[in-house]
Amino acid sequence: MRGRRLESSLGREAAATKAYGSAQLRSLRAILLALAALTAAGPASAAAAEKVSLKIRSDGQREILAGGVEVRVAAKGKLARKAGKGRRVKVKVKLASSTFDTERAGRLVKPRRVRLSRSGRGTAKLKLTADGRSQIESCEARTLEASARGATAKADLVRDTKPCRPKPIDLSRADECDFIGAQGTSRCMLPFPDDYYTSADPDTATGRRIDFGAEAAPANVGGTHIAPEPYAGNDGFSPGQTAVVRIPGLDNPDALAETNPVSLRRLGKYEKEGAPIVVIDAATGERWPVWAEIDSNAISPADTALLIHPARNYAGGHRYIVAMRKLRDADGDTLAAPEGFRYYRDDLPSDETAIDAQRGRFDRIFKTLRKADIKRRNLYLAWDFTVASNENIAKNILAMRDDAFADLGDADLADGVVEGDAPAFTVTSVENFEPTDGGPLPEDADMARRVQGTFTVPCYMTDPDGGGPGLPCSPGSRLNLDANGVPQQNGTWTANFNCMIPHAALSTPARASIYGHGLLGSAGEGTSSPQKTLGNTHGIMDCATDEIGMSNSDIPNTIGILGNMSDFPELADRLQQGMLNGLFLGRLLVNPQGFISDPAFRVDDTGPVDGSNPPVIDTSNLYYNGNSQGAIFGGALTAVAPDFTRAALGVGGMNYSVLLNRSVDFDTYAAFLDPAYPDELSQQLLLSMVQMLWDRGESNGYANVATDDPLPNTPPHELLMNIGVGDHQVTNYSAETMARTVGAGIHEPIVYDGRWPGVNVGWGLPAMTYPWTDSALVYWDPGPVRDDPGSPDPADVLGTEVPPIENLPNRTGVDPHENPRRTPAEQQMVSDFLRPDAQSHITDTCGGAPCFDYTFGGP
Repeated sequence: MRGRRLESSLGREAAATKAYGSAQLRSLRAILLALAALTAAGPASAAAAEKVSLKIRSDGQREILAGGVEVRVAAKGKLARKAGKGRRVKVKVKLASSTFDTERAGRLVKPRRVRLSRSGRGTAKLKLTADGRSQIESCEARTLEASARGATAKADLVRDTKPCRPKPIDLSRADECDFIGAQGTSRCMLPFPDDYYTSADPDTATGRRIDFGAEAAPANVGGTHIAPEPYAGNDGFSPGQTAVVRIPGLDNPDALAETNPVSLRRLGKYEKEGAPIVVIDAATGERWPVWAEIDSNAISPADTALLIHPARNYAGGHRYIVAMRKLRDADGDTLAAPEGFRYYRDDLPSDETAIDAQRGRFDRIFKTLRKADIKRRNLYLAWDFTVASNENIAKNILAMRDDAFADLGDADLADGVVEGDAPAFTVTSVENFEPTDGGPLPEDADMARRVQGTFTVPCYMTDPDGGGPGLPCSPGSRLNLDANGVPQQNGTWTANFNCMIPHAALSTPARASIYGHGLLGSAGEGTSSPQKTLGNTHGIMDCATDEIGMSNSDIPNTIGILGNMSDFPELADRLQQGMLNGLFLGRLLVNPQGFISDPAFRVDDTGPVDGSNPPVIDTSNLYYNGNSQGAIFGGALTAVAPDFTRAALGVGGMNYSVLLNRSVDFDTYAAFLDPAYPDELSQQLLLSMVQMLWDRGESNGYANVATDDPLPNTPPHELLMNIGVGDHQVTNYSAETMARTVGAGIHEPIVYDGRWPGVNVGWGLPAMTYPWTDSALVYWDPGPVRDDPGSPDPADVLGTEVPPIENLPNRTGVDPHENPRRTPAEQQMVSDFLRPDAQSHITDTCGGAPCFDYTFGGP
């Protein structure tokens, strides 16, 4: 009847619409509809008036698991009056719970109806379902939610079972050591890197600054800790930082296999949904490609670190989150999270200021991980760290470069024009050679002349002896920083040069190239056999200078540093002065007032310096060519070079903290490091830490800006990386990380089928299409270990195996480290690449096959 009356009323309204104005009748219609709505809502409104209030009386795990949950119900309003009149009143009570990971509350019990007494009260005794018991047994923070007749009540679950309740942790060093890791079996500053060891600084690009205590860092056997002051200038950690953490139980090969994190074998698995170890870019929420390993150099599980490396360097200035979950021991059992971390993961209560001070930080971490579909409840450990800005890493060398070149009269390096004076130089030795035997001069098939001398470079370093006999910039010096941390000139440094003039340059001026020498070597390598052959065959003139910081003259000081790594700035700072020396050598090669102003660099070294005596150097363009350390150092030099845009980097890579354990060269230096720092776990922390300073003088700190995203007043560059398969001194894996970071392509086929089994070689590197005009990585294969047919001694072999996955050197067969630079096809590739921008390209000198070095013709 109510519906028919409403229909009749609407019909009368429609008729009235024709008789009266629309405005008036719209108002009438609104009134009628409102009345109809009120009439229809009558019963529901009455039901709504029959309300209850709820109270959860059981909120402890032990109580709930033993006897279920009691929920007190109290009737209100009409419902209370009904109960008071003795009428039968029942209320259906539900109970659910929610957590940080679950947006919707999960049901804990089967709903139960409770009959209210005449007082309008009742108690629902709710028993857990199997799923409900599982939820309550969990240690994650949980909110209980009871509901009935539209009313709700909430209570936080008190975790008071033995596995879940808060446990005491050692906070005695909380002012200097993060306590989230496994205590007792770990070390202070682990996990590392960790923003716990930074402080807020609004004046830096990242808003952070490295800040760790004097007693926090590793100490040598004499008790000397790593001094924090040199690190305080960093506004974050290294872009290639190795994460070092101690995981009891995940400290042996079987446990690593059971956990099965992403490894070097299959880097693409970093995106796998259930990957146990992931790194998240906090700004984008995207996973970063990483790989994990245990330290295979450790003697005991107690000293074994878990190491996490970026497969492509982290972006400068970004913040990252490391998340570890479902880690397993050798028996396949899931490892329990450290108690210190559980205070944050499980939101356990605490009255400790040290614990509560980090709750905001971890709340942000967990929210970011949730957006990335990483469950909080599964975490073994999680923390965040900030990467240093590119400008911060390069700030010292850029300040030195710009100041020194301005003194030469070139204050605008951005224009790419060589202006101003050349550095002062002196030729101290000229040696000429005949191409064939029989002449009055010594014979050399490729080199026509060797020119040696010195040049003057502004020194931005201290006197190592504090006024003693040592000269500023000599070994033991450190950067001469003012109160604002800016390097200031302190006299001059006399650098050496060694130049190789090929016979071909006597007829056609040779391309000018800076040469970078090998580990702790010298400029003398610039006139070694491979450089002479390359130079004469392809018209390239190499000039080298000692890469001070890691040159032959630095060996005694380096040995001293290995005994006290607090002195490591002496190495890292001097490398930056060495970079400036290299830039000044380059300016001498292309400035008209430079080398070609001396007869030694003219066709007739005894003739006049004029048009009648042509120069042996083509000063129109400059290039860089380095091998081994010369390639590792050369990537950094290239990134800040204003005068060249092409660099050939042979058998190199980056990131010494990754390289050292994988290099046979480290055997010599470990003999000095091990007695001073015998604890392998602390050694891994130590190597990761000093990388933050080493970055300023090697490719790892500059790979993000070496090519398409250059530093201020610096042109973009391209790199050609020629790598020997299975290199014993510079691991192939570091070269691939560098190639991914600089955006290089890779030659395919990379190796022949079956050569490198079980590893996705070249992952993330696009295949080159020839001619290729961008950066590139090319593998040169010496072949597998085999008998040397040219030797009657059965012990003599050729070739080597592919590098081990573990952080150990390749020691099989013969080290191919020297082979690529001696291979004609590699030299042709270098020559094609080291040309002016418009002409530079990489050609397939391997004929569509894998590239084999001169010792191997293929399988």
